[in-house]
Amino acid sequence: MVNLTAAEEKELWSKLLESDQEYNSRSSSRESEVSGMRGFLLIGAAALLLAGCGDVSNGVAGQYQPYPPSVSVTGIGTAVGVADMAVINFNIDVSDIDAGSAVDEATELAESAIAAAAELGVSEEDIETVGYSLYMEEEYDYNTYEYTGENIYHLTHSFSVKVRDIDQAGDVLAALVRGGATSVGGINFTISNRGELIAEARDLALIEARATAEQLAEGLNISLGDPVSVSEWIDYYGYDNYGYGGYDDYYYDSPPISPDNSSVTLNVSVSYAID
Repeated sequence: MVNLTAAEEKELWSKLLESDQEYNSRSSSRESEVSGMRGFLLIGAAALLLAGCGDVSNGVAGQYQPYPPSVSVTGIGTAVGVADMAVINFNIDVSDIDAGSAVDEATELAESAIAAAAELGVSEEDIETVGYSLYMEEEYDYNTYEYTGENIYHLTHSFSVKVRDIDQAGDVLAALVRGGATSVGGINFTISNRGELIAEARDLALIEARATAEQLAEGLNISLGDPVSVSEWIDYYGYDNYGYGGYDDYYYDSPPISPDNSSVTLNVSVSYAID
């Protein structure tokens, strides 16, 4: 189906009438019945075409409305707060020729590490599994450059621990290693109630976006209307990370850790209608 606007319909009728007049002027010598038949066919063709167009009031003009004029701007807001919680990530890594033995050993080490953290007041609800993998590979002898035919099972159990008493972060980290953690992926400092920090950053971003829009409106001599669209996204910056291993060549004392400020940067994109 072809949809025509009112202007396109008018133009079509005009061209058809011009064509008919030109034809009649060049065919004045023809018989009157032939001319009448020509006019009848012309009107019929136009009627069929317009019937296929449907209701022009609901045509192209109704279906494909252009976007209203608008001003699009962005704003950035950054809120800073003092970190009050530490998040420690640690792993239990075990390798054994027997899968069952690897699972048993990893379970024993994990329970020991969790108990060590609990002794320092960490709630079990703040300790969660974030990864668990077990895979097999054939042992390779790097001296003979041949596979030995022995299968080795590698198991990794990963945990995340929230330390709400940030002053104990170093003690908890050391306790985890003493309890059985084979590696610590890092320690991150954050704010327990990040919602308030995000709300503050959003307010700042909206203020900046509005100020930019008003400046553009003044420079272009236009009037701003209501917002017609808005979107936001957050920039996540990594906080201070401290790696810490649980092998023989590492120490088991609490490492010196100094938490830093935590920040949230939020971006908004706003489009204002032009009145």
